[in-house]
Amino acid sequence: MPEGLANPTISGIKSKLKVIIPVLGLVAILGVLMHKVEWAHFWKSLSNAKPKWIACAFGVAAMQPLLVALRLNIYLKASQIPKAYGRCLSAVLAAMSLNAVLPARGGDFIKVTFLENELKKLPPMVGVTILERVFDILILCILAFIGSIVTENQVATKLSLLALCAPIGALLALNFADRIPVIGKKLKSLAQACRTAMKAPGLLIYGWGVASVCWISNLLVMFLLFKAVDANLEFTTVVATMPLAILVGILPLSISGMGTRDGAMVFLLEKMVESGTVLAGTFLYTAAVYWFLAIIGLVFLGKESLRKIVGQTRLNQEKLKAEPAKIKKP
Repeated sequence: MPEGLANPTISGIKSKLKVIIPVLGLVAILGVLMHKVEWAHFWKSLSNAKPKWIACAFGVAAMQPLLVALRLNIYLKASQIPKAYGRCLSAVLAAMSLNAVLPARGGDFIKVTFLENELKKLPPMVGVTILERVFDILILCILAFIGSIVTENQVATKLSLLALCAPIGALLALNFADRIPVIGKKLKSLAQACRTAMKAPGLLIYGWGVASVCWISNLLVMFLLFKAVDANLEFTTVVATMPLAILVGILPLSISGMGTRDGAMVFLLEKMVESGTVLAGTFLYTAAVYWFLAIIGLVFLGKESLRKIVGQTRLNQEKLKAEPAKIKKP
């Protein structure tokens, strides 16, 4: 078979696998939970959930896009590719709709296409997004470690220390990505964006502060929802366990981390709370942080998609206008 025909076939198989694997993963994880969880407790906890705490949790969740957009705005400034806060907020909300259906929060990477129309400027944007993701993982690991020390949770302490290796190693790798043999040239823009950001420590510290507040508010959502289902957990216990569950949910094993995040929390809290009650809380968490924000973001997803189409059309028109000028040159 000619090479030109083989590549599209391989690409098509990879695309199908990216869709099939998360779906199969979700089905498999739900199958495990079906046997692990006491469903009588789940339905009882869900039906008796206190509306006032649910309302508080959804209110805190609604504030998160504002913080996420500010964090992105700061990181872009640090990398010297600034975008207006309004543009960042619109792109973040659009990405949240995609995160509800894509594995590994894939919408976070697609949002860069909403921020930039020119293809040549996308690699630095992707670099900022990767840096943003690495810092988020680092903050989650630190929060989990602090919470595990306070609650004297040895399992969470060991897991958080182990997880810390990933963001620290990634930060080192990003700075020297352009020196990697063979693929180094393709990663030059990514590495440059990261090194540029590192030269603006003031902005990065500001960004870390905003990111920390963002993740603490995320944990507050989980804490409030556990109160709603009468899980009776301390906030420090949520801090020790929920970041680890979020990290598991980031892995591309399921759609939007559903099932994996819930299963991790059931495992981490199995000696403290009934499994059905834990699952009721994490189910409401998914509804608040993913589905609720995804519905809000649908309006912005349509807006950003339209902006993208219009921007791409203008670029194509400019290229067509430039072509006759090139042809006329001797």
